[in-house]
Amino acid sequence: MNRDDVVAWLAAREPAAPAQLAERLRGFVMTAPAERLGGTMTQAMSGLGLFALEGSLGRGETGDEVALDLLAADAFVTYAFEAAAEEGADVRQAASDLITRMTP
Repeated sequence: MNRDDVVAWLAAREPAAPAQLAERLRGFVMTAPAERLGGTMTQAMSGLGLFALEGSLGRGETGDEVALDLLAADAFVTYAFEAAAEEGADVRQAASDLITRMTP
């Protein structure tokens, strides 16, 4: 999945994310390692959700920036399930895969 496709997919979501969250989502898309994007939108959203979560937890900070990162992680995971449904993928399997990826 390429970054432009991911950005376009996010921009097409209805209702649109609030501006500050949308900008943070785009920031994660642009800075995530390419392998986090995977080959499907479901994989991209899952990988980005984990990337956002790891970043927010790894900093050990509190406050608005971390809160926004956690909201972004939540949004990406929610979008992963939306993408799975759109792609005709098994949503339960997508959830299982995401949980497995979160477990060390």
